[in-house]
Amino acid sequence: MKGNLKTASIIIFGFILSCTSKQNKDIDNNQLLGAGFGINSATLVVKSLDSARKYYTDVLGFDMPKAENFEQGLYKGTLSALVNFPDQSYLELLAVNDTGKVADTDSFITSFQKHNQGVRLYSVSTSSTDTTFRWLNTKQLTTDSIKSGRGTKKKPEGWSFDDGGAQWRSIDFDTINPPPYLPNFMEYVDYPYRELEEEWSPAVWRRYYESNPNGVVGITSLLIVVEDLNATRQEFNKIGFTELEVGETFARFKVAHKQELHLITPKSSGDAFSSFLKKRGPGVYAVRFEVKNLKDTRDFLHKKLPAKALRADTANKTLTVFKEYAYGVQLDFIQESKQQAALAKIYDFKDETNLSSASSQHASLIYAKYCALCHGKDREGYAADFAPSLRSHALMATTLKPKSSYNYLEHTISYGRSGTAMAPYAKSQGGPLSSGEIELLLKWLHEKSGVKKPIEMSSEPVRGNVVQGKGLYVKHCASCHGVKGEGVKAPALGHPMLLATASDAFLRYTITEGRDNTPMPPFKDSLSKVEINALTAYLRSRASGWNAPLAVAITEPLPKDYVLNPTKKTPNFTLRDNLYVPAIQVEKALKENSRMIILDARSKAAWHQTHIPGSVPVPYYEEPGKFIKDIPNDSTMIIVYCACPHAASSKVVNTLRRFGYKHTAILDEGILVWVQRGYRVEYGHNNKKKE
Repeated sequence: MKGNLKTASIIIFGFILSCTSKQNKDIDNNQLLGAGFGINSATLVVKSLDSARKYYTDVLGFDMPKAENFEQGLYKGTLSALVNFPDQSYLELLAVNDTGKVADTDSFITSFQKHNQGVRLYSVSTSSTDTTFRWLNTKQLTTDSIKSGRGTKKKPEGWSFDDGGAQWRSIDFDTINPPPYLPNFMEYVDYPYRELEEEWSPAVWRRYYESNPNGVVGITSLLIVVEDLNATRQEFNKIGFTELEVGETFARFKVAHKQELHLITPKSSGDAFSSFLKKRGPGVYAVRFEVKNLKDTRDFLHKKLPAKALRADTANKTLTVFKEYAYGVQLDFIQESKQQAALAKIYDFKDETNLSSASSQHASLIYAKYCALCHGKDREGYAADFAPSLRSHALMATTLKPKSSYNYLEHTISYGRSGTAMAPYAKSQGGPLSSGEIELLLKWLHEKSGVKKPIEMSSEPVRGNVVQGKGLYVKHCASCHGVKGEGVKAPALGHPMLLATASDAFLRYTITEGRDNTPMPPFKDSLSKVEINALTAYLRSRASGWNAPLAVAITEPLPKDYVLNPTKKTPNFTLRDNLYVPAIQVEKALKENSRMIILDARSKAAWHQTHIPGSVPVPYYEEPGKFIKDIPNDSTMIIVYCACPHAASSKVVNTLRRFGYKHTAILDEGILVWVQRGYRVEYGHNNKKKE
């Protein structure tokens, strides 16, 4: 995976993991880093970025971007090339692009570059520079004010996570001349830190990143040479790092997860560390990486480097590239743990290929532990609580990737069916499974079913006579599914979560074709298409539960209807992080007829299926320009939601803020939790009202 770290994680967590992420959990009370993940970066200042990039790519085996993909560095007048790792750290090469601009404010870079090359800067991740700043000041540590900036000058367009403001914020102990042995604290604005903490699993995320030919999968530690070990230890303890071990000439400190900072001082006046201090002063001497296979890394580097550039320490199982052969920084490589390697092997699967034996075996264990009790040892279904068959061709073919209905099973596993035996299994909902485990389980289920191709599912809502459908349901369905859809000897159909995640086409197909190898018969020969459409429409009308009155399908609102209750007062929401509003507050505001605008950032098909009353469909992927001009920019509160619960809604809110809308918020839990709690919903039709 290439590009900056923020972009990398947005791809992973915005579209893959955040769909089962719960936001309101206080994960980490560490007042120094909050939910920061540890070492953020090690930055090598080099004289020629293109030459260094080529060497680090071709010789040392890092997957660095080509010259046309170099980015603007965090310091004015610099260019940057970096390689991201799944542990959310990165190695950066930085060079001066415009000497005049750099000399204005960051002369320490040109000063260092004039005489040296190597790691001049390193940063530690914090989820809140404000909290870190306050913490450091309570410890009587002098820092400069919080800085902010952008990694790119390009103006964002369309729906974007980039709101046009700062992309990063940082704290230095001295901006003009940062001490080389002390970190910078870095926060990326709108970065999913808490989702990262909840789902922390670099081995699982590895498949979303480009592989490095040298086998590197992450940074484990930085070795920092200092003159006075005890004095520096006191500083590190005062900052808030956890001291793990102390020796006569070294000390180890934990940052977060497995990442550490190591301090070392010379043992003698003639050793390598002493020479380093004399030439450069204190600072980062070495970066240590974990690799997939140390032997493979050694074989790769032996082919690229002279023998004198390398040292293999068999006792400590470490491979070293001396700093003279790595642009001024020593590179150490260690073997990753067997546990981590096994986990990576399990989750190294691709959509287009079959699971490996390791992946398949692990998925089968997940199924046996959590699913077999009700769905049967061989996925046959109806072993308990009328749980449906998970080997039915009708079910598995209509939920096969890349179709959007694939989310039907993902959401079912993640959020469960409240009031039924199907509990939520996602960790974010209090269950035992990570999003990676759910994804693996789903792939395994589809492979085991033998389905090769997905059955096409239309995204259009089904039109039918709801009253006619009610009669058909009583006649043909109630005996198994219950008079009120509660489920008697078949799954409950009157469940808001089922109807929120099952499309009209999915429901109609199931009625038409039945479920093979289950008691559910096909009705294509006993009911007409008109009758099947009526039955489908009736089921959809139960979106707010079986006891709701017969619903009227809502058409998409016109601009004049965007503001709900325009003559009333705007609600006084309490926002988390000045962005997220709890569902309970929004539901209360709806009951009180407060003035607000509610935007649904999902697809229009999802809005037709189930939406919050009064909401306007604003798909995050469509061009926002025309729509935004119809939104009043005043004190009216604008609430945006999706199912993720934040990925799509974040893009819409950030775009609105880029256009100057200040009164915006994201529904914290997303619509699926809204439905899960039994809050009122509506369903829609695709024909718009006439002006």
